[in-house]
Amino acid sequence: MVRAQMITGEKPESKRRFCGNCFHHNVYEYPDLILCKLHYQSGKDSIVPTLGFCEHWRPTSEECFCVREASKKRDKTVNDKKSS
Repeated sequence: MVRAQMITGEKPESKRRFCGNCFHHNVYEYPDLILCKLHYQSGKDSIVPTLGFCEHWRPTSEECFCVREASKKRDKTVNDKKSS
């Protein structure tokens, strides 16, 4: 089945720039936080949000579920707050 891209021109969330779909990431606290190998090597704070990104972002060649699961969790939290 082929999914049609939205007319708004926005990229699907899995194709956007996030730390969770970056070449330099490793899972830390799934799905919310990841370990950035590049930040670790340079002595910066290496634990970063999955849905964040920085200027060193590089696409990964392997599919990871980090972004999808973090997005689901974020959306659920937002919806729970709206219904309260």
